[in-house]
Amino acid sequence: MSGVLFHGGRVHVRAGVSAEALLARDGRVAAVGRGADLARDAADAERIDLRGGLMVPGWGDAHCHFVWWAQQMRRIDLSDAATIDEALSRIDAYASGLAQGRWILGGRFDKNAWGRWPTAKELDRVSHGHPAALRSRDGHSRWTNTRALQVAEIGVGTPAPPGGVIARDESGVPTGILQENAIGLVDRVLPQPDARERYELARLGQSEAWRRGLTLIGGLDSFVGAIPLDAFDRMRARGELGLRVHQGLPFARLDEAIALGLRTGFGDDLLRIGPLKIFTDGALGSQTAALEEPYAGTSDRGVLTIEPDELAERVATAAAADISVAIHAIGDRAVGVALDAIEPTRRTAPHLRQRVEHVQLVRADDLGRFGALGVVASMQPIHATSDRDLADRYWGGSRTVRAYPWRTLRDRGAVLAFGSDAPVEPIDPLLGIHAAVTRMRPSDAAPWHPEQALTLDEALAGYSSGVAYALGRDAELGTLEVGKRCDATVVSADLARVAPKEWPELRVTGTIVDGRIRFAEGIG
Repeated sequence: MSGVLFHGGRVHVRAGVSAEALLARDGRVAAVGRGADLARDAADAERIDLRGGLMVPGWGDAHCHFVWWAQQMRRIDLSDAATIDEALSRIDAYASGLAQGRWILGGRFDKNAWGRWPTAKELDRVSHGHPAALRSRDGHSRWTNTRALQVAEIGVGTPAPPGGVIARDESGVPTGILQENAIGLVDRVLPQPDARERYELARLGQSEAWRRGLTLIGGLDSFVGAIPLDAFDRMRARGELGLRVHQGLPFARLDEAIALGLRTGFGDDLLRIGPLKIFTDGALGSQTAALEEPYAGTSDRGVLTIEPDELAERVATAAAADISVAIHAIGDRAVGVALDAIEPTRRTAPHLRQRVEHVQLVRADDLGRFGALGVVASMQPIHATSDRDLADRYWGGSRTVRAYPWRTLRDRGAVLAFGSDAPVEPIDPLLGIHAAVTRMRPSDAAPWHPEQALTLDEALAGYSSGVAYALGRDAELGTLEVGKRCDATVVSADLARVAPKEWPELRVTGTIVDGRIRFAEGIG
């Protein structure tokens, strides 16, 4: 029986356990140990030289909008536009080359860097007659032009839906900014990717994900009228799927999913049904995250996008149908509401891996509830470093001691499952690991609340065993112990032997799924 012998580097089997080499047979880890011993006992195995790199359990991303991330690669990106004028100049050049009738889509703009919200009138000047709807960086706001507002039939008399905001000027005229549940008013008229485009985007995303070391994702895409499950299923049928995908269900489709008999975990080794995604609030970047106390210098406490009673009822309904939940909750009020909704299901459906997503600000009384209730804290380390200035500005120092509290949550028994929230942040676990360990951006001079930092082993677990646990795959994934599936990521140097400030400059040199090399650039 042939196999593959990985040698010539350090194999990180799990926290605290390393080996010189790893032997994979039939897609599983057959042995780990000394290189000479495994080479002698597996003379027939193919040799793969790690060339001094670090082999770790395959990286997962517990929370990403995978197909949207791939789609954003083909659309206008304003994420690094320093001013509104710079953004408008880019939009002008982009729109001038669009075919007649096409929408201007994309965005990822950050109004916090610009100092104010942009307007429809400004966008009108550079749209060349095209309707435009641009997403904010956090995805919780839309910047639309007048043409888009007309197509969506949003005017002076249009009421904002519950949990939504239509920004207006002093005369009541919409300014072009829509937030939270109000974004659905324009999203419903946008062109949606058809089945062929979803398939093409999923393939593109897979190739890029392999280059970043990903072997497992929790996909939380939801396009109007469709989720991209069909795209991954088509890839699987054609033998193209080499990434483990857990595709979440959108909140609006719960009753349909129950009627179809779907449940979390339904599927096979590569493609499974994930949790039900539910929003409870907005985001820090748009200042719509639901807070216990107002944003600094205001009387605004953000937006609760669903009533607590409705949330509790829907979570209970899902649990009764064997569907777990992943509840978006960023503000401390929203986190408490999410935990309250989940708590009864720990008695009625204790086997479900219930999750709260983002968990960016937590009440002191809730910090221990994750561990006590067995609720996964699904978080994105890079959010803390990207948003540290906004958190200081809008939440203030008295609250940021409870912000992105990885260390406290972990020490109090919570399982941490890490991800990117791409395309809000890049899919790049190396950057996330750096953020988790240092609480710094590469350009920062000092860490932000370093008392909440993690060790390297803990950060690696967040991207491997933590994700596997959150997705119900911990029996077979998440470590490189004998008998588990050989899903692994190889980094160009051993992170334990390199200063953290150098980690962002390292690269992934290999991605392995089921013992098969899916990406290689520096091993062999």
